[in-house]
Amino acid sequence: MSDENETESTELFSGDEKATQEASFDSIVKPIDRPRGILSPTDRDYLCDLKEYDHHQTELNRQQVIRERITEALRDFDLLWLLLNDSEIDKIVDSFEAEELDTALSSIVAFIYIGLDGDIERLKEVFEQGIYEAANYEVSSRWSGGANEVSVDIDIDRHPDVDKLYNRFKTGEGMRLTPAEIGSLVQAGKLDSQDLEELETTKSKFPSVSSGALERNDNDS
Repeated sequence: MSDENETESTELFSGDEKATQEASFDSIVKPIDRPRGILSPTDRDYLCDLKEYDHHQTELNRQQVIRERITEALRDFDLLWLLLNDSEIDKIVDSFEAEELDTALSSIVAFIYIGLDGDIERLKEVFEQGIYEAANYEVSSRWSGGANEVSVDIDIDRHPDVDKLYNRFKTGEGMRLTPAEIGSLVQAGKLDSQDLEELETTKSKFPSVSSGALERNDNDS
């Protein structure tokens, strides 16, 4: 499928060199045989650990070329969203099944999230700016001013550190654990019925919880 020429050079290369041998282990990911995109078929095999290189420098060259392709592809989106005709964008989107498209778009978001080191505030700003510009820019390349403001909310509910929570319970801080944290300990099998009874006797010491605009203490009737 690829016209890549096999070579083993210690010089920087153009990205067309193939790995010279099959990997000595099974990969958990196997790429689909499809036309070249940002990645060449050999790039995909390399990333999926399906190929090995005889020379370390050649592997470094492969990594460099992949970085350069991705970098320039990201820069190309400055042109794509501005200048590619809407009908062409529609054809691209329509070439996907709905589930496949959602997966592809989710993967793009995942790449951006990792690239921004999980900086949620910056990620929100990026999404808000992109949507704002797209919503205001007409096909005729004129600023329409149709959207006044764009707001994006991103909330991540992370798994609690169960061991740390359990250590707090064991060192006498059980009364300061929130109901959600206690629930996490129960689900993890860290607390038994006796532990829960002990916590029940200290419920008057629990911090206040709120529901909407109404705030109450757990021992209020």
